[in-house]
This record gives sequence, C-alpha cells and structure tokens, in this order.
Amino acid sequence: MKTIKLFVLLVAAFGLFFTSCQKDSDIPTSGDSSLGIQLQAINKTFSFVGTKALTAGTLSWDTCRMYVSRIHFEAMQKCGDSITYKFSAEFKIKGPKLVDLFNVDAVLGDLPLQPGNYSKIALQIQSNKRDAGKSPVFYLSGKYTNASGVVSPIAVVINEDIKFNMSAKDLTGNATVESLAALFQLDLSTLISKNITEAELDNAVKDGKIVISKESNIELYKKILKRVDQFKYIRYKRGNDKH
Repeated sequence: MKTIKLFVLLVAAFGLFFTSCQKDSDIPTSGDSSLGIQLQAINKTFSFVGTKALTAGTLSWDTCRMYVSRIHFEAMQKCGDSITYKFSAEFKIKGPKLVDLFNVDAVLGDLPLQPGNYSKIALQIQSNKRDAGKSPVFYLSGKYTNASGVVSPIAVVINEDIKFNMSAKDLTGNATVESLAALFQLDLSTLISKNITEAELDNAVKDGKIVISKESNIELYKKILKRVDQFKYIRYKRGNDKH
C-alpha cells in the first residue's frame, strides 16, 4: 500500500507542476510528449598492451544486457520569463525491462515531459535484483584470448541491486521532446583498462572458463562493479536517427 500511495503522490505532484508551469508560460499544452532514454554499450573488443617479445591478450564481448526497474528524473524548468521550477519524478518500467545494450535501436521507456526549457537534467537508472528474478541484473559475456592464443569463455555476472547516475545536456528553446531520445553509452574498455591486468585474467581461468561474480573471482568482480555504472551522455537523437 505504501508503494501505491507513493506512486499516486508522484503522479499528482508531476501533474500539479505542469499545470502551474503552463499557466505562467507560452509552452504548448496540446498532445502528449515524452523523452526516450537509450542505453548502449560500446567497444566490444579490448587488447592489452603487449611488448616486442610478447603478443598481448584480447577480449571480445558478444552479449551485454541488464534489467531496468525504475528511472528517476530530475531537472529545472523555466516557465515564462522569471519563474523556474525544480521537480523530480520516478517512473517504474513495466515488466521490468531486459535491455540489450548492443542493440543500437533499443529505447528504454518514455518519460512524459511537456515541451519546454530544461536544465540541470539528472537521471538515475535503478536495476533491482528482485525484478530480475533468477536472471542476472547485469550480464556481460564473450571470450578471452591470452598471449599464447588460448581462448577461454568469459562472463561477468552481477546479481545485486545497482544504480546508474547520469546527467544530460540542457534542452532549450521550448524543445519538443516527443521525437527525442537521450543517448547514454557505457565504454566496456573502461571496465578493464587500468583496472584489471592480463595476468589477473590468466589466473582467473577455472575449468577452461572465466566467471566473474560475487561468488567467483571476487576481487575482479569488485573492480568491475565500481565501473559498471559509468554511462556517459552522448547526445539527443531524433526518431529517425539510427546512429
């Protein structure tokens, strides 16, 4: 019951904000408007730095996905010439949603926002273990080829609640957001670069494979967990922009 009441209060507050804002500005009020959120993982391959005498090991990722439970949105909106409102709202994703981070066309939900001028935009993506059930909250897999050319399957399995804090560029000029999606990217090379050594991966191989999780190769798991939330804002994409 507390969850239901909280959701109702959020919706009511959100509606009240837009009602008061629209009375004091020339922002269009006709039709529905929403802002899409797009999450992507980039750099599917990574090579360790070798030497003249030694070939470097490489990583190649083929699967990257995660569950998303909620999106928390916060921003400032200017209404009229002198009034600025600060508001925040939380949106629960129906499902929850399993996101393929290698799918360049996947859009994560739509946040209902009226056209307007938005600044100090901040988002938090929540991924909850209870929503993922028996599946990993975050899953990354591929293969590791060591300096000797031996190939081992590798998987990063996160089975705990995680949060992704992100900020986006201001939306100005009474922007109509209905055809926009805010693109955020996670550079997979940053999970390894200056974080995990080639020797550590060599030592992590057990029974011909590498599993990095809360139960296996724990120290490597802790290192990756600290960086897996580093999504960076790239740009706003129009509906027909596939890149």
